[in-house]
Amino acid sequence: MGDGRLRVVTGEVAPVVETRDPQRFQADCVEAFVASWTARGFAESTIANDVGVLERMLAALGRPAWEVTAEDVDRVVGEPTSDSVV
Repeated sequence: MGDGRLRVVTGEVAPVVETRDPQRFQADCVEAFVASWTARGFAESTIANDVGVLERMLAALGRPAWEVTAEDVDRVVGEPTSDSVV
């Protein structure tokens, strides 16, 4: 039967891996980013400012960073803010 390229592999089903909370995973990634910048000698003020911008952007996007699309960024960047001059 068949051409011999396929075969049945016996064994058990792999256990289900518990998924991580996306928000917790993203927070862990930001913490790793901060640790990396600290280790490379960036000033605390630079890190604090950039992390603040990153966290505000991620909050405005409303989804984990790995799910963000170009349209999401356009939406957030194009929205006027409460302190915008119209």
